[in-house]
Amino acid sequence: MILSFRYPLIQFIRKYSSVKNEAIHRIIYSSSTNIWFNLATEEWLSNTIKPNEHILFLWQNDKCVIIGRNQNPWKECFLERMENDGVLLARRRSGGGAVYQDLGNTCFTFLVSQAHHQLDKNLNSKILLDALHSSFNIKGHIHGRNDLVYGPDNRKFSGSAYQNTRKFALHHGTLITDVDTNAMKKYLNPNKEKLLSKGVDSVQARVINLCQANPSINHKDLCLAIEKSYRQIYSNNQIPSAEILSKEILNSIPELNTSYKLYSDSQWRFGQTFSFTHEYEKRFPWGTISIGIISERDGLIHTCEIYSDSLYVNMINRLKENLLGQMYTGESIRKACQRTRSQVESEQEKTMIDDIQAWILAQI
Repeated sequence: MILSFRYPLIQFIRKYSSVKNEAIHRIIYSSSTNIWFNLATEEWLSNTIKPNEHILFLWQNDKCVIIGRNQNPWKECFLERMENDGVLLARRRSGGGAVYQDLGNTCFTFLVSQAHHQLDKNLNSKILLDALHSSFNIKGHIHGRNDLVYGPDNRKFSGSAYQNTRKFALHHGTLITDVDTNAMKKYLNPNKEKLLSKGVDSVQARVINLCQANPSINHKDLCLAIEKSYRQIYSNNQIPSAEILSKEILNSIPELNTSYKLYSDSQWRFGQTFSFTHEYEKRFPWGTISIGIISERDGLIHTCEIYSDSLYVNMINRLKENLLGQMYTGESIRKACQRTRSQVESEQEKTMIDDIQAWILAQI
């Protein structure tokens, strides 16, 4: 059973901060399914970890796409589909590829202080594999650098990423229990034609939902199994009852609140990427239009060139002016198009703007 901690988390940290040599193991659950909050919580735990602490953090996210630190969201995702369906975009600090997550995923984080511990990735994987084997009779194994796979054809059910600083080492990833695979196809891997980028591409592997190996598996039971395996591995330590962190804690901890604002901010999610060029062309009944957009690291449209054989030159020029300097997101594109629509007079021009808006949004 997962028990809520009996007294405030800060008091718990202070109580054990005087213990210098003996490792203090903590098991922490998030009651939130918001990806930005959970990433912020993970960062806050990393920044406040004590020299003798070893943390297991278990969490789960509602529909979202998470990209790696150096990835280009326009290259990795169908951003307009995500926006329409309420799928959040998040950027983590660690590397790796883009992943889709929903409530069919279980996320884990192993976090240790660099002062007295070393992050043992193989031991962490053993904890996860032992949990699956002992509680669900699922026999997985390590494959490659950071994947856990199942069956003779090595179908992937878990991927990991790592982060190392002078203060802490972090190993986090996800276990796929019952993810919507159709959603993965819907939101990931856009058409990369004419999209030139220096970012990191995602490598899509064959995946398997763990419920295909055991239909009884679910997030709650899997977390309890991982907790049990973790306690068995570190049986020589007195590990307190699991702590539960809720979103209400956000307002009471300034550092956590600051991290949440960062991860939810569009500048971080869209702007922390490499420069890229997006070029596309389409022929409409009223003419052909070609658009070339260059965006720098801030995710803004720094250069916009529009070529068309349309007779409405002023409309094309106004659209170009309204797009320049805007964030390259569906919301900003829509506003720029609607601003242009309000500036033209003829119904033909308004229809053309509607066509262009729908077309551009489909590209990103």
